[in-house]
Amino acid sequence: MKRYILIILLCLGSISYGQQVFVEVGRNTSHFKFKNNEGEELQNLQSKTKSYVSGGYKHKIYKGLSVTTGLSYHSYGAIGNDDVVGNSFEWDIDYLGFNLGLDYDFKITEDVSFYLLATANAEWMVDGVQSINNQVFNVKDVEEFNDIAMFFRSGGGVRFDISEKAKIYAQYLYGSGLALDDNNNSATTELRINVHSFGIGVLVDIPCRKKEETPVEGAASETQNQKS
Repeated sequence: MKRYILIILLCLGSISYGQQVFVEVGRNTSHFKFKNNEGEELQNLQSKTKSYVSGGYKHKIYKGLSVTTGLSYHSYGAIGNDDVVGNSFEWDIDYLGFNLGLDYDFKITEDVSFYLLATANAEWMVDGVQSINNQVFNVKDVEEFNDIAMFFRSGGGVRFDISEKAKIYAQYLYGSGLALDDNNNSATTELRINVHSFGIGVLVDIPCRKKEETPVEGAASETQNQKS
């Protein structure tokens, strides 16, 4: 996981021309909805809580409205059992994602603001295992998990000014994933992942270079006259 955090930090450095950059960490509580070949939904699946980290930049486009973009590393999981045949199973999967969203700020006080956020996320699996009755299997080549995962997240949070250039924030997002299909299977199997995410982060202003003021011709002449 450390190498993906490094990738995020390198990307932050490469987009420092943006108005603000952010780094965020938090926890995902994910819920898997799996349908088998007969279209039956697997019961007794319980959520697992795992971590995530993200980073990127935010650029104001109109008043309180801003566009955000960046990278994220999310871990999801589920655990359950099959009462019919007595199998127990567990999933732990990690995705690297690209995020694009819109953010709208509502000023509460001079130092505190509330905001709403909606994002679209394209995520690629980088690691994943499935455990069945204590036997562990790699799922990187399993069609449902190897497909690009698309999530739409929405929610809100609160930001607090801690200096003229920096803010801290806390937020909640609900993510709904599109179905991950097994296109190689003659009968349709389907996996959906829904996620509750709680995170905290730091948002830092990036100073923009100001253009050097060129002296007005009249002002320059007046200065020269005063010298003479």
